[in-house]
Amino acid sequence: MKRLIVLLLFVLALSGCGREMWLKGEVIGRETDENGNLTAIVTETESHGTVRFFLTEDTVVDQLNGEITVEDFLTNDAVYPVVSVYADANTKTFGSYEGEEIPGYTALLIHLEGGYKSNTKVLADGTTLHIVEKEGENQYELEDGTLLLTESQSTASVLQKLKLEPLYDLSELLEQAYAAYKETENPSDFYPYAVSQTTSLTASNEKLYYLETEVRLSTDINNTTSNSLGLAVDRETEIPIPTAELFTCPENEIGTNLLALADLSDADRAAMESAFRLEYVIFVGDSIRIKFPENSLSTQSEGYVVYLEDTEGVHALLRDWAISKDIG
Repeated sequence: MKRLIVLLLFVLALSGCGREMWLKGEVIGRETDENGNLTAIVTETESHGTVRFFLTEDTVVDQLNGEITVEDFLTNDAVYPVVSVYADANTKTFGSYEGEEIPGYTALLIHLEGGYKSNTKVLADGTTLHIVEKEGENQYELEDGTLLLTESQSTASVLQKLKLEPLYDLSELLEQAYAAYKETENPSDFYPYAVSQTTSLTASNEKLYYLETEVRLSTDINNTTSNSLGLAVDRETEIPIPTAELFTCPENEIGTNLLALADLSDADRAAMESAFRLEYVIFVGDSIRIKFPENSLSTQSEGYVVYLEDTEGVHALLRDWAISKDIG
């Protein structure tokens, strides 16, 4: 609180000096002198586009929140945080950056708000992407700060040991996103890809946790697809249990026996029996759903969910220790 009051007094003192402006954005470029001292930052601001801010001996740099320290910001060329900058509008100049003329201002106060660009990934054609870790997400950006793809993962809080591998090919998605970006006539119109993987607790009993892992992929504002897989894990060890071991019947009969409990047409039943896979089985409450993903059925391109309402029939197919309970 004391530091905040001091900073507020500092800003109030500056407010009498002339025209000032607050701008917030993400640092996309760093400029240093021959001795390696940071002299300017190039920032993609939220309201004024790309702006260069010059640091002088009077510029105050403060760690507002996040993990980036002032020293790291000033000396580490791999640090590209989000910043809020209080600048002197009377010092406006213009200079070149990436072939374009951009405005520049003297920075009076810089608030650091976190975000490291400490990792990179190289695409097939040699293009380098920066990986920005921010608020539980990985953001993959081009050198100029253009966001190609956002990746996020979350796992049910009851799990402490289990680490699930991504159910998607990140490298392939990045190549697809970059190809889509290059094909966009106006780069500013490019819609960044977004992929998320969420693992939720859907049922349990004294021995097992039942989970659903859903992957959602957005490649356009009007194009989002999803796919879900079911998984059972031992509550104590968090070691996955093969789905086939949960049932009393032979593995090759599980799909047929489960679908026999559903009210389906002969054509739909035949298509589903042919497409059935054990990972489509998701335990929810005290019963089961079978989630067929998009393009898995010969009768339709859309995904389809079979809800098995015959709880007694489902339980008759399961081993006693595998019968799930409603967690609600």
